[in-house]
Amino acid sequence: MKAAKALACAAAMALPTGAALAEIDILPVTFTCQNGIPLQIAYFNAPDGSSAAAMMVDNQLVTLRQVESGSGIRYESVGGAGTYILRSKGWEASVSFLATGADAASEQVILENCVSS
Repeated sequence: MKAAKALACAAAMALPTGAALAEIDILPVTFTCQNGIPLQIAYFNAPDGSSAAAMMVDNQLVTLRQVESGSGIRYESVGGAGTYILRSKGWEASVSFLATGADAASEQVILENCVSS
């Protein structure tokens, strides 16, 4: 229950300040990823069309904002020492990490083949 409340608070902070919390549509989804690893995500959709998400990954709470995507939905974290990227299409998802700085390598997949349960 604490994780769900933390996800809700974190993602609400990622939405524009004009969105009233009572009007936000919250959709909690649990995915099961490759090797049976669970991934809990809370999606937050405001009436103005803005969207945010929150998830626990690498033992930390990550807040994400929806960004433009060619197909499906893409969310990216803001700030930190790199960018977490959540991609989903239908009821499937994946999570990757893109490091920042001079030593930044290519995008590394953290969780893949995630399917909602």
